[in-house]
Amino acid sequence: MIVRDIEKYRRRNPAQTIEGLGHYRICTVIPCYNENGSFGETLESLKTAAAQIEEPVAVLAVINYPEGADDRESLELFKRIQRKEFEHRDLFAVYAPGLKGGVGEARKIGMDSFLQSRDIEEASQTIICSMDGDTLVDSDYFKEISSFFSRSKAGGAAPKLRHLPGETPENEKAIRRYEAYLDRYVRELKRCGSPYAFHTVGSAFAVRGEAYMKCGGMKVRKAGEDFYFLQELAKTSGVEVIDRILVFPSPRISARTPFGTGQAVREIIDGKEPSEVSDAAFDRLEKVLNAAVFENLNTDAPELPDRDFFEKEHFYRVWQGIRRNTPEPKLCAAFHIWFDGLKTLRFLHWCDA
Repeated sequence: MIVRDIEKYRRRNPAQTIEGLGHYRICTVIPCYNENGSFGETLESLKTAAAQIEEPVAVLAVINYPEGADDRESLELFKRIQRKEFEHRDLFAVYAPGLKGGVGEARKIGMDSFLQSRDIEEASQTIICSMDGDTLVDSDYFKEISSFFSRSKAGGAAPKLRHLPGETPENEKAIRRYEAYLDRYVRELKRCGSPYAFHTVGSAFAVRGEAYMKCGGMKVRKAGEDFYFLQELAKTSGVEVIDRILVFPSPRISARTPFGTGQAVREIIDGKEPSEVSDAAFDRLEKVLNAAVFENLNTDAPELPDRDFFEKEHFYRVWQGIRRNTPEPKLCAAFHIWFDGLKTLRFLHWCDA
């Protein structure tokens, strides 16, 4: 990534420079909202994993709370970090009170601050790991992340995950049910040949600094920021799965976001099952993706199964312009950029309607 592109990103995404943070090539960004009780364990987990590689790893905690919420617990955690109560020499913190954009805004503040703190010539040569303040990692986490980026050209990595045990039998049963639901969805996408076959969980991805800036940075949303960010990252630089369980998110019940793990676990405990996609819908998706080859796409009106869906989504009108402005070798990639993770989900739901 050339210097002027980095300067352009920084102008569009102003962030504070944090003294000392620029000496690190790898940084773990952790949004913390009322995580005073779990943050220490998360930090110890990261510390153990960082000891397995030769270079130091920074941890940047973005201490935040939503607009109008009680700030006492978040403020206390920030003060504890300032007083150096945690035995971690590579720990930094940003205080971000009264956020309107949810956890997406907190992640963005941390990631942009890390890139802002690096010398401009080195900002793109970084690795940013996204975590949560109640998540643990395997002792080989950083070792595997570093190895992945040394051998792969992809911009992003999505390690496999397994949630921590539930606090009650009901919580444990619910999180395993939800986990099975998520795993099946990704597994079926992979079987069908989708380039979006990876978990989109904010506590379980890592990204190159260059790829992060190229896709426009973290999305500011109250929920789903991880899905939209990783979708854009897949389009611009690619996302690959690390085929090993390295991340252990919390299974806790939560109402912080309008959807996501916390809400899903609560609903399962209350008796509402996840909305599974049928086998038949995935089979129809597989037929669509098998038809999305150069021979079919090199026309203004590609022959695709389930034509009614593509007409509803205005694909044929849009595709004429895409085809005119896309070199022939890149037509398949252009189709997958249009038929992204969100349209894939809409297609599957349309099939099951």
